[in-house]
Amino acid sequence: MNITIYNTSREDKSEWEWSQNLGQNKFYKAAGWSNFAFAEGLALDLFKQKLSKVPFKDESLSREEIEKLKLILENKIKELLSTRIPEPDVRTKVDFLGQTIGINFTPLGRNVQDNWIDKFFRAYKICEECLEENKPVYLSITE
Repeated sequence: MNITIYNTSREDKSEWEWSQNLGQNKFYKAAGWSNFAFAEGLALDLFKQKLSKVPFKDESLSREEIEKLKLILENKIKELLSTRIPEPDVRTKVDFLGQTIGINFTPLGRNVQDNWIDKFFRAYKICEECLEENKPVYLSITE
C-alpha cells in the first residue's frame, strides 16, 4: 500500500505540468510512504473510513482531518527524534518546531529513522502549508 499526500490535486495534471511548475515559484509538493505508517498505527484511525475504498486518488481532506494528520505527524517525528544520536554527515537540514535538525537518510547515516523523519516532515510541511493557505490536502492510497 502506498500513501501519498499532495498540496494540490495530482490526477488532473500531466507529468509535464507537474514538473514545469518548479521554476514558477508555485511548487506542487508531494510526500509519500509505504504501509510502514499504517503498520505503526500512524493515522490509521483518521483514515479508517477511507481505507474501506482503497485504492483511490486525490481525495481532499477536511480542515479537521488536516489538523489531525499534522498533529499525528508531529508526534511521530518527535518520537523518531527522541532516539537519534548526533549526525556528523548532514545531508539535509529541517526546521522542526524551532529546532534545526541535520539528517542523513542515506545508508551511511548513523540514524536509521532519518529516512522516516524526512518523509513525515515533508508531509507535515504540506499540512502546515495547506492550513496556512486554507486549501485542502489531497490524499491518494494505492496498492
